[in-house]
Amino acid sequence: MDRRTALKLTTLLGGLAPSRLLAQEDDAGGAKAKPRKDPGFRPAGATAAEAEADPRPIPEAIDADDQPPAGFVNEPGFQWKRFPIANYTRAAAEQKSPQKAIIDWIFRRTGTADWHGDKTAVLAASKAELRAYNSPEVLAQVADVVERFTDAIEDFLSIHIQVVAAADTRWRYAVYSKLEPVGVGPQGQQIWTLALEDAAHVLAQLQMQTGFRRLVDQRVEVVNGQTLTVRTFEPRTYSGGIERVSASGTGYQPKSDKLEESIVLRLSPLLSYEGDSVDAAAELTVNSVQAFQRTKIIAPREVGPSEMSIDVPIAYQTRLDQTLKNWRLGQTLLLSGGIHPGVIDKKGGWLGTPLGAPSSTEVLVFLDVEVSSRAQGRGRGAEVEASAPADEPRPKAQPAARRREFEDEEPERPRGRKPGGRAVRGPDISIEDP
Repeated sequence: MDRRTALKLTTLLGGLAPSRLLAQEDDAGGAKAKPRKDPGFRPAGATAAEAEADPRPIPEAIDADDQPPAGFVNEPGFQWKRFPIANYTRAAAEQKSPQKAIIDWIFRRTGTADWHGDKTAVLAASKAELRAYNSPEVLAQVADVVERFTDAIEDFLSIHIQVVAAADTRWRYAVYSKLEPVGVGPQGQQIWTLALEDAAHVLAQLQMQTGFRRLVDQRVEVVNGQTLTVRTFEPRTYSGGIERVSASGTGYQPKSDKLEESIVLRLSPLLSYEGDSVDAAAELTVNSVQAFQRTKIIAPREVGPSEMSIDVPIAYQTRLDQTLKNWRLGQTLLLSGGIHPGVIDKKGGWLGTPLGAPSSTEVLVFLDVEVSSRAQGRGRGAEVEASAPADEPRPKAQPAARRREFEDEEPERPRGRKPGGRAVRGPDISIEDP
């Protein structure tokens, strides 16, 4: 057989036989292949094509409550837990993110190192549930904190806040033996607990002193575990520099700046299982201005005297940030914010001299906490409503008149009077809403 005949036979056989062997067919004419499911989580930098070519089996969706989502990288010994918290967040429905309080208290209990270390850890919460992924030991602490929120015997606490400025520290003389120290601050601040009658005795002594001022006296209802912020302040205006007000060389004038002298208290009380004590995260910040020191400068003026005066503020700040445990209901918590130079008081002396200017003032904060139903039972919480039973929908705890204090618009603030008749800015009280 010559080459031409062989070529013709090959062509004829190719038209009769299939182009592929049966074993090599991709079943294109039969049932379609099952599409590959989305693998979900992919390694960092992996493309969709690489994920499609991944030979590893694709995990099915996991519906179990205590399992991580599909594709989650497991850490040896770690567990995944979900905690329902809807019962609590409904009680704090007026807050945008009431679940944030639970996260904050978990960090106070466990610290942050266990959540931001080498191993993958998860702590996230919606209004319906809290999700945590960590070691069994840490998850046990998380469960304890969540239970304090969701299974508390009361959801609402009534807090009586009194902030006073005391010109004399000798109030300690008769009651010091009855003060139980529970904490100290970095600038020498002190924290005590004492009986209610002893606290009343201290306040009675302070009111007889010259220079005593009551800056805040309010009773507020707060949801268990949420953060209450009390802020009283007085703006201080001074000439902090110079500015050009016209193109002329004589257009330089003193520039008006402002400082804020303030006392800010942030308090988050968390009720115990038994309902007879609270743990409290307390943060007290005091900003005070002692004086403004007048200083001469030379201004770049083309016409007129070049010498001008500006003020240099002499300011102080102290900050106390502690978490207190087992503060028993029926006891007063007393915080000393330290000695300040006439906090929230006029700074000038007589005829521009230091004579008569404030020298020292101790900031004292008296705190009393009760569950809301007990406060109402004693007739001291008439402005708030009692919490509903756990199996009934909870009404809004704040009537309209009181809710206005916590809304976004500027509330009408009470204005006190200091000796001498000068008005003092009243306290701003709000439930913190991140």
